[in-house]
Amino acid sequence: MASDLKKKQVNKKPVKKAVSLSEKSPTALSGNINLYLFYGSMVLLFIISLITFSPMVSNDFITTWDDSIYVIQNQLLHDLSWQGIVNIFAYGDDFQKTVNNYHPLTIVSLAVNYKVSGLSPASFHATNMVLHGFNAILAFLFVYFLSNRKMWPAVITGLFFAVHPMHIESVAWVSERKDVLYTFFFLAGLIAYLKYLEDNKVWKLALVFMLFVFSCLSKAMAVPFPLILLLVDYFLRRKFSWKLIIEKIPFFIIAMVIGIMSVHLQSISAINKFETFTLFQRIMHASFGFFSYIIKFFNPSDLSAFYPYPAITTTGLLPLPFRIAPYFFLLVAGVLAWTATRKGETPRVIVFGILFYFFTIALVLQFLSVGKAIMADRYTYIPYIGLSFILGMVIDYYIHRKSSLKYIGYGLAAVSLFMCIVFSVMTYSHIKVWKNDITLWSNALAQYPDGRLNFIYEKRAGQYLLKDQYEAAMADYMIITASDPRNENALESIGRIYGKYYNDMGKAVENLEKAYAVNPKNPSVLKSLGVAMGIKGDFQKSLEYLLQAYQVDKADTTLLRNISASYFNVGNSVKGNEFDQLARSMKSK
Repeated sequence: MASDLKKKQVNKKPVKKAVSLSEKSPTALSGNINLYLFYGSMVLLFIISLITFSPMVSNDFITTWDDSIYVIQNQLLHDLSWQGIVNIFAYGDDFQKTVNNYHPLTIVSLAVNYKVSGLSPASFHATNMVLHGFNAILAFLFVYFLSNRKMWPAVITGLFFAVHPMHIESVAWVSERKDVLYTFFFLAGLIAYLKYLEDNKVWKLALVFMLFVFSCLSKAMAVPFPLILLLVDYFLRRKFSWKLIIEKIPFFIIAMVIGIMSVHLQSISAINKFETFTLFQRIMHASFGFFSYIIKFFNPSDLSAFYPYPAITTTGLLPLPFRIAPYFFLLVAGVLAWTATRKGETPRVIVFGILFYFFTIALVLQFLSVGKAIMADRYTYIPYIGLSFILGMVIDYYIHRKSSLKYIGYGLAAVSLFMCIVFSVMTYSHIKVWKNDITLWSNALAQYPDGRLNFIYEKRAGQYLLKDQYEAAMADYMIITASDPRNENALESIGRIYGKYYNDMGKAVENLEKAYAVNPKNPSVLKSLGVAMGIKGDFQKSLEYLLQAYQVDKADTTLLRNISASYFNVGNSVKGNEFDQLARSMKSK
């Protein structure tokens, strides 16, 4: 009997086991070699990240784009006392100083930089760079634990995160400290949540909540975090229950509060009026952004610090890619919904990755338009984790097939690693674009030289003037007035260049009078006209313009001295002395 049973067991055919994307990989931490691989991968990711972004340490502040307000002129950075911290966390009018955003933890981190090194750009850049290196490790760990300790998805995700050129803006721009900081807490919170799911200990969920709050206090972009938690539940097949919903309620409450605060602050100046675009135009903008960011994941070319809204065609329509984008979006949504109904791990991976990407980028797809740009590279900082995850899981799936299909996996892995090498070189090179304001805006204008970015020409021209590169500044201002003859700022600047650098007071007054005709209450134009007329010897006209400027701006001591000089020049010493004394008393204050 026993021998018969033994024979049956020997002759029994083994049951073939289906390949599963969530099956524990042979690279799980089961021995010293794999431990070395695990920790070595993290160290290597950090080093690769630092090397790739190392050129940014020698970059300057971008003074014409937020760095001046966030750092250089931000008085909140100067006080790290208890009262200073309270002021940073206060919600109110003070946040006009920080471009209508509420991110107190980011301000605290900038204040620490200021405390350590003053206004040294290298200190701020180095901090961003190191935070980015840690974020690459956190991206690696999140995918590693989510995928049941698979190395390929973790390494692929970590590498793409560490070196992708689309991440330059988030790391190399000091003002985007909020990106690298909120991501640090965001990813740490997701890792803590995965650990919470192992034993459901309440203190671990409390830690997740704390990290989420820290992420929100670093940047409001963290508000999709509760949706990602639900997405993790879906991917790990967590059984639906009231407990699952109830534990998320505090997260959604905080997300709602931060979201309302953010919309309120942004609505002060950044959010465009809804009627600026039609409803369908907004849908087209959002759909176009959804696909454009995916394309740039694989082909991050033609990067720019600024992507303007599309020019309307001669027929009054948006360009064709915008018009067809919503239909492709509906197609993708339909396919994704169908995929979600399929059994197996592959559909679950695709649904998770695409929804992770969508949830984390949806708020900035410009359906509710903010600012003048339709896209921004920095918006992809976290969302690309979802796309990298899909790629890494597909590679791992094929590599662990026992058939010849495994060579597909090795091929995809080789292509992905080659892409990361190329991306690292691209990032290392493109960081030079962020060297200073002139290099940054020159790159943007090279991408869009069609006259839509006059305000960027103004930014660059202003920087040229600061460096006494007046010929380059004049060229930019001439471009502006060619497309906008009534641009008072450009006209005034042209007049000042003619007067200061070319000593041509006739041309100077001619352009300043054009600016005056556009806006006779512009105090800067009035002051410039007053000075120009004084140099020409027309002291009465000079006095008239300077007095008009005084009605608008009574706190400018230089203006007061010029008025005093003009009064003396027209023979009125009493008034001359009066304004001279006024200037002295104001200066002493």
